Amino acid sequence: MDPSAITRFLDGVMASPSVSGAILINAQDGLCLGATGKAREDDAPQLLVASRKACDQDGVGCVQIRGGKVSLQLGEKVLVGVFKDV
Repeated sequence: MDPSAITRFLDGVMASPSVSGAILINAQDGLCLGATGKAREDDAPQLLVASRKACDQDGVGCVQIRGGKVSLQLGEKVLVGVFKDV
């Protein structure tokens, strides 16, 4: 994946109201592809494991991490986590 495309994607997510962080994770191995804001690279494995139970059949879910809410969207190859202020 192109690093500049990842940066542009994460910047676009961060431009949304009440978003405090964003993370892009390889859904196969849990490797963090990019993180910004409150999201940290070391959140990737924990979020991938949590997504297995949290995400519904459409790949959408929500978890709590470090006292914040993270909306998840699981695709075939990537997991997107959006940290929101609550």
